[in-house]
Amino acid sequence: MDKAGERDLEEIILPINNTMLIAVPVNKPDLLAELSDTFGRSKYFVVHNSTDNASEFLLNPFSTELGGSGIQSARFLFEKNIEALITENIGLHPLSFFNSLNIKVYRCLKGSAEEAIKLFKEKKLEEIETSENEVSTKRNRKRFRRNSSNDNILTQE
Repeated sequence: MDKAGERDLEEIILPINNTMLIAVPVNKPDLLAELSDTFGRSKYFVVHNSTDNASEFLLNPFSTELGGSGIQSARFLFEKNIEALITENIGLHPLSFFNSLNIKVYRCLKGSAEEAIKLFKEKKLEEIETSENEVSTKRNRKRFRRNSSNDNILTQE
């Protein structure tokens, strides 16, 4: 390979950036605050930078939405360039959204945001992924329908 070809290759090689932004839903702007039990309705998100260990707290503008707070919160975090989420619970739509963008979602059932981040760094958290078996929009609702032979009888499906 000639010198010109080597220079072209050098320009293509980009430095690897090991910085990772990790989001954790909490209800108080404090690293010692317990994880929020719901992703979309959490009042704040801790956004932790894995390189310099700096954390900032973002107010969740969608925590009081009547519907769709999970997916809107997911879009909000995507716009903040997060690469991983640690949460106790998450709905199907925001989870599918994150998975489609290769943003990893991890489950942490107890503890503070600080403890969750520590467990993440130690690779002790379980990744949550959607599978075809889990993807279901049914919420196990009991539905009652009128029996066509007798309108006064309700049947449970």
